[in-house]
Amino acid sequence: MTTTMSKNESKLNVGGTEVQMFSGGSGPPLVYLHGAGGTSGWQTHHEDLSQRYTVYAPAQPGFNGTPRPDWISTITDMAHFNLEMIQVLGLEEYILMGSSMGGWLSAEMAAMAHRNLKALVLIDAAGVRPVNGEITEIFMVSAQTRAGQRFFDTSQVPNYENLNREMTPEEALVEHSNREMASRLCWKPYLHNPSLPHYLTKVTTPTLIVWGKQDAIIPLECGEIYQQALPNAKLEVIDRCGHSPQVEKPPEFNKVVTDFLSGLS
Repeated sequence: MTTTMSKNESKLNVGGTEVQMFSGGSGPPLVYLHGAGGTSGWQTHHEDLSQRYTVYAPAQPGFNGTPRPDWISTITDMAHFNLEMIQVLGLEEYILMGSSMGGWLSAEMAAMAHRNLKALVLIDAAGVRPVNGEITEIFMVSAQTRAGQRFFDTSQVPNYENLNREMTPEEALVEHSNREMASRLCWKPYLHNPSLPHYLTKVTTPTLIVWGKQDAIIPLECGEIYQQALPNAKLEVIDRCGHSPQVEKPPEFNKVVTDFLSGLS
């Protein structure tokens, strides 16, 4: 499905849950799933992607403006919910892109139902456990510590001052609620599914794995595990970059994504 629209915030009813949806752009459909910190709305990386694609960026259940249905308490539950959302949107031959927890969620969705997927893009994705390294603790530390973990060099992050400004009381409440929901989903086992690498061996969808070489939260080793598990995957490593290359190094991120997606038939 190809759609033309301008960016907007709307509500989408998915099985009785009103999903907060940010969307915009024109071209083939691309669904972007956020990480454990939630969403701050329509972001610069969404805008960049919307120059070539119709981007759908939902707030996940229990995050920001989307309430949590009682039955959702695991990433598996979230994957089923998002697949229903794809059906409600009427998407076919869509691109699925996710960052961190959203990458894990995207991988689980692909393992469940990949026949409608044109491409899968995983950005420093959680979901697999490193053999030699460790996934860093992110839930029991301060917001300032998490910000430091997220980037390799804050001086190269566009608009970092705005990202790191003091939150309003309302924003702090949302941030706390998002962290609580992420903990519910990701705590045990911590930020991974031991069975996921096995599930992914059946996923033949063209896949791009993008990783910040100096990711201090989820080590590059996990990107290599994803590449080994997925039969049709390419790993692109961005040097001098941390956990969020789409935020820390937008030009490099946009180039590897554009080159990959442009090469698909």
